[in-house]
Amino acid sequence: MGFAQIATVLTVALSGLLPSSCTKAHPSATKATSTNSAVTASTNVKDLGELSLTDRHETCIQLGAGKSCTITPKVLDKHSIELTMAVETKKANGRTDDLSITEVIATQGKPFEIAVGNMNFSLTPNILSP
Repeated sequence: MGFAQIATVLTVALSGLLPSSCTKAHPSATKATSTNSAVTASTNVKDLGELSLTDRHETCIQLGAGKSCTITPKVLDKHSIELTMAVETKKANGRTDDLSITEVIATQGKPFEIAVGNMNFSLTPNILSP
């Protein structure tokens, strides 16, 4: 495990290890899941489409079958965004079964694909102006 991955895990652990019910979801998360009918629970490929994100605010997307993806963006400059993506799978009793975290530098408004754990995502990140 690399230093960046260890630092990411520690950062997440120190910030509360993800909310258990994703209550900190930004309102655009509901919009993203309702407008993207391509997201299906039967495959490991998720097309999240265009996501409107707010700098340093979590967006939680329910993927079905006890899985959720929490995306935390950080604006680096006018065009670059650091995305921390955490995919969590919970058992029926509410306990975490699997947690995968990946960080990526993306370009605002440009689509890209990323693998987080055993899930593949395609999305276009856009940061909302404050």
